[in-house]
Amino acid sequence: MNMTAAQAVVKILEEQGTRVVFGIPGGQTIFLNDALNGSSIRFVATRHEGGAGHAADGWGRLTGQPGVCLATTGPGATNMVTPLGGALRDSTPLIALLFQNKLPDVGRGDAQDANHEAIFSSLVKAFIPVRHVSAVPWAVREAYRIAMSGRPGPVVLDFYRDVIEDPSANVSYTPMDPSSYCATPQVLPTADALQKAAGILTAAKRVCILSGNGVKMAKAGDTVLAVAEALNAPIVTSFNGIGSVPTDHDLVLGARTRHGSTVTRGALEGADCVLVLGSSLSAVGTNRWTLDFKNVVQIDFETKNLGRQYPVSCGLAGEIGLTLDALLPLLANSDAAAQTSRKKWLGTQQAARAAWRDKVFSGAWNDDSATPATPVATIRAIDAQLKPDGIVCIDAGNPGAWSHLLTIKKGMTYMKPVNYGNMGFSVTAGLACSLAEPSREVISILGDGSLGMSLGELETLARCGVNQIVVVLNDSAYGNIRQEERFKFGDDVTYNGVDLSSVDFATVAKGLGMGAETVKSAKEISAAFANARKHQGPYLINVIFDGSYSIWPEAF
Repeated sequence: MNMTAAQAVVKILEEQGTRVVFGIPGGQTIFLNDALNGSSIRFVATRHEGGAGHAADGWGRLTGQPGVCLATTGPGATNMVTPLGGALRDSTPLIALLFQNKLPDVGRGDAQDANHEAIFSSLVKAFIPVRHVSAVPWAVREAYRIAMSGRPGPVVLDFYRDVIEDPSANVSYTPMDPSSYCATPQVLPTADALQKAAGILTAAKRVCILSGNGVKMAKAGDTVLAVAEALNAPIVTSFNGIGSVPTDHDLVLGARTRHGSTVTRGALEGADCVLVLGSSLSAVGTNRWTLDFKNVVQIDFETKNLGRQYPVSCGLAGEIGLTLDALLPLLANSDAAAQTSRKKWLGTQQAARAAWRDKVFSGAWNDDSATPATPVATIRAIDAQLKPDGIVCIDAGNPGAWSHLLTIKKGMTYMKPVNYGNMGFSVTAGLACSLAEPSREVISILGDGSLGMSLGELETLARCGVNQIVVVLNDSAYGNIRQEERFKFGDDVTYNGVDLSSVDFATVAKGLGMGAETVKSAKEISAAFANARKHQGPYLINVIFDGSYSIWPEAF
């Protein structure tokens, strides 16, 4: 079957299961946009290319398939740099369709001329320039293969304008099953390595499991729980690993983040063996690698992660679920005295968690009548509204730090830009989730600083008609940085650049086509959610938020 290059791109995206492309059209993209007409793929125009990139990131995190975004050359492309960096650092499959000027004109100072390869190469898994029509089928399939294989990540396809626009250039297209060019090997460690790991784990007297993003991507949470039960081991999640195991399970102590908690830190540092599952052990969850991990057994599909940040007693290269399935029977031969010791130590960690929860969910910051709304009371009120199959999209900054107090049960989805910390994520990431799985309720939680970077996308939500709830924790500041200044320079510091105007985001959201209201205390949040669920279309809840409760250095 012969067709134009633009038509071939669309056909191959369809064969890969693409349902939505997010982006902003421009002169360089219009031939591809035209080819999308009549296809099964929906094009969603965002208000900023960053919003399109964050939407593609959210799609990839939720579905495990590449989110797809589109931008023109130069300023359109550079607006997409940040979300692609976030997708790389948090291992999200994503394909960015970028468009260059005509090949003979590149480098001559044509309008919007930019060296995309130099700009993007350090922030994507691969950069693939498409300089000839004959390369189109290979390039689009190669982008999918790279985005999906090994540790997932973003790939840039850079199309030259004369390649995508030439109506006389026919491309020979033959349909292919993506599994024929993107095979995921079922990798297992060697039997000797599994025996060594089992020997270390069953001999240890205090084992703590660290469950990371790799567990979430592998959907291996049930197997992790089975391993924890066999070892009488508590589970701590990384920030990216929140939701990899249900946080309401008796064995799950909670998340370890830069700002807490003391109970998860105590478990990780008190263990005489830490079983690390699918975590890169990044700076965010290890206090820049200052946490004291002993006798590490690490399992990861990405071999370069093994022993990279902490020395390992045993490193196992393999797919998380398969490896744990093979390891689990070997844990039955546990040393009886060690097993008794682990069970006793587990009890102390569970008691510590109970005492920690009593402390955190009490006091002034848990007062649901206080105005402005206090942080713990606000999170507790939101938590009570989460649906069993709900999706929670969190932004960077203070809302993300407080959000680890949410209860993420089995069947729920939690996502947040962790390792790149890119603000402006949650509104369009939530939009993508709403479009990908419209039967599930999506709640985006962000601060007013992040909303300032994505405010125009409220119109995108309204135009798309999604039933998405956006909760803004509004303290009229870049609150995380204001608190860091206070922590490092004292209470009497003259803050520099962190205070913002008080904005009535409810009125703004209504002007952009959404339903909206403002609440001033946590006890008003339940009624606001009820109003949001009655409303047809997206709804914004503007929470006047007390930013005086600091997360620095460790709030929990």
